[in-house]
Amino acid sequence: MAFNPNAIFISPSSLADFDKCGQLYYYRNVYRSPRGLKIQLINPSLALGQAVHDTLEQFLKSSEPRTKEELNRIFEFVWRNLTGEKGGFTAADEEKSFRERALSMLERFWANLHFREVEPVKIPGFPKVELGNDLILTGKLDWIEKDADGYHIIDFKTGKEEREDSPQLSIYALLVSRLLGTKKIRTSYWYLDKGTDLVSVPTVDIEETLVNLKKKGEIVKMVRETHSFRCQSGQESCWACRDMLAVVQGKGKLVSMDPVNRKQEIYILPKETVAVEPSILTSPTPVVEDLPF
Repeated sequence: MAFNPNAIFISPSSLADFDKCGQLYYYRNVYRSPRGLKIQLINPSLALGQAVHDTLEQFLKSSEPRTKEELNRIFEFVWRNLTGEKGGFTAADEEKSFRERALSMLERFWANLHFREVEPVKIPGFPKVELGNDLILTGKLDWIEKDADGYHIIDFKTGKEEREDSPQLSIYALLVSRLLGTKKIRTSYWYLDKGTDLVSVPTVDIEETLVNLKKKGEIVKMVRETHSFRCQSGQESCWACRDMLAVVQGKGKLVSMDPVNRKQEIYILPKETVAVEPSILTSPTPVVEDLPF
């Protein structure tokens, strides 16, 4: 794919941000710090999700034998970069609880022999598909395998269950369809915190997904071109964007940096830092429970 300086990347996570609040979308997907990096708020639930996803990604891509010892070794390495404030933990017992939850999820993963014996379909780590008019679709997929009926996309979940109308897997199906040249795709979630069974999810028709994605992408493009990243509340901030705004205003604490892989600065925000007028709080601040893919 040729370099396009006008390219606008869209993904399930960026579109979810856009749907919540234009200002949230801006701070998470457009804004760069004085160091030229993205900014990210960390919390224990997000740290748990990052630890599990990063461990599984490295384990499944490793050239080393897929042993329990190797899985645990990778986890310990990953967790060291998320301990204490780096993972948003405020107390040792809190960190211990989340660490044990992460290990339980990895135990559940290990117990499923299928993922140790079957090789996933190899696609680029940062897959990109052109949708036209400078729009490029991307996303981070956990697992794709070939089966008798075509291809199977499995998304590993470490947080709460997805809404029935979530477009994530339909967008992934479109992405894989374009990459592999097939429409024979089925999709599932695996809620690692809840059980060993996969949850099959019917996907929306791929062509319908493409039409809807292009429409949404054109709106995102127009907002970016006109720099119309207004808060959806009509006020300075809302439940969705207020914490990111506080970080930009210098009220967050920088706890770690990842200038190579995710290219971001990671912050925590003390609870007493931000005072927001009750009139603009349309909903309590949500706790991010999984990685935003």
